[in-house]
Amino acid sequence: MFCNLKSICYFRAPLGHETIITNCPDGNHVWELSTCRIQTDHIGHTGYINTVTISPDGSLCASGGKDGITMLWDLNESKHLYSLQAGDEIHALVFSPNRYWLCAATSSCITIFDLEKKSKVDELKLDLVEGGKKSGEPEPISLAWSADGQTLFAGYTDNKIRAWGVMSRA
Repeated sequence: MFCNLKSICYFRAPLGHETIITNCPDGNHVWELSTCRIQTDHIGHTGYINTVTISPDGSLCASGGKDGITMLWDLNESKHLYSLQAGDEIHALVFSPNRYWLCAATSSCITIFDLEKKSKVDELKLDLVEGGKKSGEPEPISLAWSADGQTLFAGYTDNKIRAWGVMSRA
């Protein structure tokens, strides 16, 4: 099966099991690399899919796109777990390396989801003011965590990378 490939995500488990997830207009396809065969299809988005990512332990997959919905998939059981509403088109997703969080870069902000509680932890928004009035706000389009999970880096449409520090809530 061939498609207009938008993105690809690769994961190698500690025991050598390799998985590739391809993001195509007709859904996400999970491939077993040793056999070069599709294990399962992840179908359910109502708009095109912009991004797909795999959790650090390789057990979960998340996808997001035009419909503003983040879909969580269990890769071991090959099933849809649940969906989270981001509220706007999703450009990028990233799992936290040390928390049960998923971050979504949307057209309006960065949304942090707590996957255990299935709820929003926070929304990170820019507060840009130029010459006394609000300028056209750039959109976050890429995300990456530092290895220690204390800093979230976001690439924006104004060609700048911004860093967000994570603080513990009392």
